[in-house]
Amino acid sequence: MSGHDEDIDFDFFGDSEPEPPKRRLVRRPSGSPPPGGPPPPRRPASAGPPATPIVRLISLIVFAIAMILILVFAVRSCESSNESAAYKDYMSSVATIADDSKSVGTGLTNVLANQNLIESKLETKLQGLVDQHNLDVEKASKLTPPGPLRLQQEQLVEALQLRSDGLQGLLDVFKSTATKKGNSTETTKAGIALSQQMYKLVASDVIWASMFVTPAQKVLKDEGVAGVSPPTSVFLTTPDLATSTSMGEFWASIHGVTSTTNTSGSGRHGTGIAYVKVSPGNQTLQEGVTATIMLKTNTGFVVGVENTGDFREQNVKVGLVIQQNAPAKSIIRKATITTIYPSATGVAFFKGPFDVSTLITPVQIKVDVTPVPHEASIANNTAIYEARFSMG
Repeated sequence: MSGHDEDIDFDFFGDSEPEPPKRRLVRRPSGSPPPGGPPPPRRPASAGPPATPIVRLISLIVFAIAMILILVFAVRSCESSNESAAYKDYMSSVATIADDSKSVGTGLTNVLANQNLIESKLETKLQGLVDQHNLDVEKASKLTPPGPLRLQQEQLVEALQLRSDGLQGLLDVFKSTATKKGNSTETTKAGIALSQQMYKLVASDVIWASMFVTPAQKVLKDEGVAGVSPPTSVFLTTPDLATSTSMGEFWASIHGVTSTTNTSGSGRHGTGIAYVKVSPGNQTLQEGVTATIMLKTNTGFVVGVENTGDFREQNVKVGLVIQQNAPAKSIIRKATITTIYPSATGVAFFKGPFDVSTLITPVQIKVDVTPVPHEASIANNTAIYEARFSMG
């Protein structure tokens, strides 16, 4: 073989050129800019991972607790409203009974002021009052008070029962003494027996005020009940009628022994101002002291007139004058006390409203009792008080 032979190339694959090496494709992340290009816009950040089951559970628990609290509050509000309604309904029922019982007391006072009754008519009138008041006791016994007022309910019934017992006792005494003579001995005995029954009526007023009204007010306050008040009820507005002297005088008049209003016989006639009070509030006026009176539509004046003599006095006239500054006109009121027994005190009540236009500046209030026939002394028949009115 020659040297040329070594230079000869043998091409087994023809004369095609060899293929260039293959490029590896590199995947760009989505959103990456092509080489040399501007950067792509930024995508908004994702809302974050979804709530996990524990977060949902906590949310449900919080919601459930909130709903329970709302429900408890609603139930308590409903219960509170129902409790207030129960107290209001109870006191409303008591007020109806209290007013009727008070009217029976007024009826008794009117009977005792009538000096022209005969025994049979007196007994008929008393029996009617007994029957009427027994219905009040029956109604009161059927009331169902809210739990905290059970004890006060018992005292309420006790006061009413005492009134019925007193009325029945008066009727029994008059029946048992119907044939008795009206001499001094029988008059004294009857007066004592009747007085014992009358003091039951006085005691009933004390029980109503101190054992029902005052404790009931405390219960209402402790229970947070607003807008409800226990009603008052005064059966005997003139407690002095309960004395044995007063009842003896009345018994004697029924039995034909009349206390005269002239000078025949021994003894003296006399009246005097016992007190002057502002109602409501029981504020007592005093001479020489300037009182401050809160003026309301129900403001009134109560004048007590004492019989300082030895005879029963009838149709005692009482005047009240509020002397206002000019140009305002003075306010003049008059009243009559039907009967005042010896050593007893009759009451004249001057009801409001009073058209008082002089405010702040002190004015004079004059009370005058017209002397009874043959009055021994008029030294205590007139009183002048100073008062300052203000709007209540």
